[in-house]
Amino acid sequence: MVDALCVQVRNAPAGAQELTSAEEHDRAQAALRELPDALILAFDTDLRFIQTAGSVLDRMGHPPAYQRGQSAADAFPGELWRAIEPLFRSALDGETRSREIWTADERHCMMVDVGPLLLSASGEDGLDSRIAGGLAVVRDTTISRRADILYSSGSDGFEEIFDRAPVGTGLLDREGRWLMVNRALCEITGYTSEELIGKRFDGIIHPDDAFSDRDERERLLVGEIPAYQVEKRYFDASGETASAILSMSLVRDHAGAPLHFIAQLQDISERKLFEEQLRNLADHDPLTGLRNRRLFLHDLHLQVARSRRYGEVAGLMVVELDGFRATCEAYGPEAGEETLRSVARALTRRLRQTDLVARVGAEQFAVLLPHIDEEGLAVVAEGLARVIPGCSVDVGETVLHPSARVGFTLVDEDTASSQDALSAAARAL
Repeated sequence: MVDALCVQVRNAPAGAQELTSAEEHDRAQAALRELPDALILAFDTDLRFIQTAGSVLDRMGHPPAYQRGQSAADAFPGELWRAIEPLFRSALDGETRSREIWTADERHCMMVDVGPLLLSASGEDGLDSRIAGGLAVVRDTTISRRADILYSSGSDGFEEIFDRAPVGTGLLDREGRWLMVNRALCEITGYTSEELIGKRFDGIIHPDDAFSDRDERERLLVGEIPAYQVEKRYFDASGETASAILSMSLVRDHAGAPLHFIAQLQDISERKLFEEQLRNLADHDPLTGLRNRRLFLHDLHLQVARSRRYGEVAGLMVVELDGFRATCEAYGPEAGEETLRSVARALTRRLRQTDLVARVGAEQFAVLLPHIDEEGLAVVAEGLARVIPGCSVDVGETVLHPSARVGFTLVDEDTASSQDALSAAARAL
């Protein structure tokens, strides 16, 4: 509610009065800007703006219609001004009034509070007040009012049933802002209902996924489909990225016009993690953690294709351990497994991050080295042959130091296939 605003001007020297007026203006501006998401309008007796402020104007770039001296009638659409004008004029009669106003299409609701602007001066005859205009505060209450209507229009117990639904569910207006959210949705996202209601749904969605369902939503609005599902990534309250299945449907009024969206989120982060673990098991050697033969042949096939098409040159090495079977027979399978792990660590440390290392056989490793010439490949092969014997495998009474042979070949535009390249490197052992 807006109470009458009283401005007092006391008798003072001219210079001091100007300074006081400037200070009062600055303080008034600062106070007006403290009101969040509100439009504050001070107007004179001719219904022309004396002062305007508010975050809404900041976002709009302070349009000319709201500048000092402009008529208030020009700042609002015609049907809206017809509803607001009586409130402004009542302020000139000294009244303070409030009214909830919906736009003609019922898409927006605002609360308008208007009161008189009193100018007071102290002189020889005491304090004299007169109405110099009015002060209006206009707030957008669309979200809260729609939520109130939804709650009140439901059947008995609707709110409790909605809140206790096991699936994360929320209602969105046609602009994509949350109207209602249930407990499960808050638990999934980590946000409170107060943090979500009134905010845009895409505000928590990963930027790459924010508009991935644009076509489906348009088809939903025009009635081509009854609902749709899409996978999206979102940011939870801690800032972590999570994955969810979004199910979206639409509620319409009796005339078929869209009212609001029903959004359901099912968190699938654990499922995605499990799928990633399955992919890792399918593509990597469980003992060493390196790529397995299947994934390495896929990578090698792509390199051969790039080499044949663009002339890229890469190196391919095959590393085969000496006497591996004898080691297993003499010291047991555990010693063999530790030998493989030790060599895998040595290869990974010695090579570049861009080099791809794999275990392609029982005692055989392979390495793909992009962008390297034959001389550089020979230097790397010689270095690996020296590094591998430095591995230590403790078998109790003694320490084993494995050795290996290294064969290599170039992959270039003349390489026929990935299998031919691998065979050539193996022959070079």
